[in-house]
Amino acid sequence: MDASRFTVASAVVALLGCLVAFVAPLALGAQPGIRGSVTLSAVVGAVFAGKNFQTIRERGVPSLAAGTMATVLGLWLIVAPLQYETVGAPLTAVTQFGGMCLAAFSAYSALVAVERVFGASGGADHLETSD
Repeated sequence: MDASRFTVASAVVALLGCLVAFVAPLALGAQPGIRGSVTLSAVVGAVFAGKNFQTIRERGVPSLAAGTMATVLGLWLIVAPLQYETVGAPLTAVTQFGGMCLAAFSAYSALVAVERVFGASGGADHLETSD
């Protein structure tokens, strides 16, 4: 079973989001607390996003578990800069952008995995209406 190009591209964008979130605190000279929190979360997110990408390439279907965990870590990257008082706007924006890429595209991959299990025929668009 071959994955769609968009599913493969989603996995790549999720990985790139991790890279953006990892580099941002290092390049912008963040305080040690936020630097450690964001870079470590980006590395762990990259592990799950990478596993998802590998599963897509090998099986043609995303991994639900890896996609879900990467989504959670992406959500953390969106919220993490707001937990610290000394974070400036550039670091907040770049970290949240990387987190949004990771969360959104990993969530899409997880939904594709769920759709493969339950099939597309169970959707509301297939319901019959009476006239």
